[in-house]
Amino acid sequence: MKHAIPLSSLLLLSIGLTSMVHAESFESSTDGWKSDSPATSRIVSVAEGAPAAAITEGEFCLELSADNGKAWTQLAVQANLAKQIRQSDTLSFDLFVPASSLPKEGWAKVQVRLFGGKGDQVSFDLTEDIALTLNEDKSYKVEWNYAAHPDFDPNCYWAHIAIVKLGSGGTLSPLYIDNIQFGNGPEVSSTDSFLLDDSWELIFEDNFDGEHGAAPPEHWRLGAQWKADGTWRDSTPSMEEAYLDGKGNLVMRTQYKDGKRLASYLVTSEAGTYAKEDSITFGPGENGIFIEWRVNLSQYKAFASWFALWLFSDTPYENDPAKGSEIDVMEYVPFESDAYSLMNKFNAAIHIANGGPSAIGPPTPYGHTEFDSTRWNTWGLHWTKEQQVFYLNGKPYWINTKNVSTTDDHGLRMTIEIANGDPEKGNKNHWGHAVGKFEDNPEAYLPSYAYIDYVRVYKKRPTTEAK
Repeated sequence: MKHAIPLSSLLLLSIGLTSMVHAESFESSTDGWKSDSPATSRIVSVAEGAPAAAITEGEFCLELSADNGKAWTQLAVQANLAKQIRQSDTLSFDLFVPASSLPKEGWAKVQVRLFGGKGDQVSFDLTEDIALTLNEDKSYKVEWNYAAHPDFDPNCYWAHIAIVKLGSGGTLSPLYIDNIQFGNGPEVSSTDSFLLDDSWELIFEDNFDGEHGAAPPEHWRLGAQWKADGTWRDSTPSMEEAYLDGKGNLVMRTQYKDGKRLASYLVTSEAGTYAKEDSITFGPGENGIFIEWRVNLSQYKAFASWFALWLFSDTPYENDPAKGSEIDVMEYVPFESDAYSLMNKFNAAIHIANGGPSAIGPPTPYGHTEFDSTRWNTWGLHWTKEQQVFYLNGKPYWINTKNVSTTDDHGLRMTIEIANGDPEKGNKNHWGHAVGKFEDNPEAYLPSYAYIDYVRVYKKRPTTEAK
């Protein structure tokens, strides 16, 4: 689920528009918007009851109402914009929700739905969620890069947009929409293209060369050292579970041994555990950085565990990106059931608070992006003060402009964590998967191994310093 974050009185979602190809401000009609029963719609001015803050373009806006208290109600559909949807990348509009329309407690959100296809076949059905703040009149600026979604079909013959309300109670009605725009977002290059530019300087590199069984370089330290007994979640982190294979790779292992769930958990920084002068941290700097990992997860299968490549600030979870964040470049959570499989998907996310509505992720179903888990893959992060572009095998799959931290206190992390399923919750872990106990994995899944070929960090030089 994706959420909005405050910026003054306006909330910004996704990426900014660079060129507008269609605009709609409801100055004369609803222009193809049709209400879904039991919802109603009308164009209104301030004189006709619209809040002044709801009108951001011209003198009118679209009012959507539904008096029923159902948690899910599709308010209206616009079915006449297939051409604009095909030719554009992004959809934006201004949303105003009065406090009186919201439940007094619980939760509420507005969902933008985009679906389309060919003939009578639906080829994609995408959604973007806007989490709403309760008990407060608030304006939201919604900007959605729908074309970045891997399921979007730009060759669709028809496409519809719908506005949906969801909430834990109440009617969530009315709400107001104005200044709808379609546009084209910024283009991003493959890593092969921009890393060939001599304006990039390699500032950190590990190739993990060394004898078989040797420890990783000493700047990789044991993380998650917050508890007196040395455990974290349902595992015992151990440096013995990370070693060189003698072939230029770092091996990170997890296993069940002598009654302990052992895992490797490597960090270059951890506030409260290691001194700042003994740590290595990174941030976007003035001109941006690029971080890349080459990893093989073909031998990593253990349920109730997960492998992650991420960065963690020394001042995390302040609910303010200017004070640092958690940047999950990839989290691999292997699990397979009769209904679905995660053995070929990974998750990415940004957090500025410990859970809750600060979490945002890429525009993929449930935040999971498909990859080939049988081969070597490279994950990359191009990070500037304005945005973060996430790469898989040299190609961007997520452009993020929300909760972008600008601090330079983020340590690198390569970790394995274990969280058993809760018997009282159907043996599900906190990811919601019925994983059972780590030690009950099939024999072929334990130990599980992740292999890292290299970690590299590049800094963008100022233009005047480019060689």
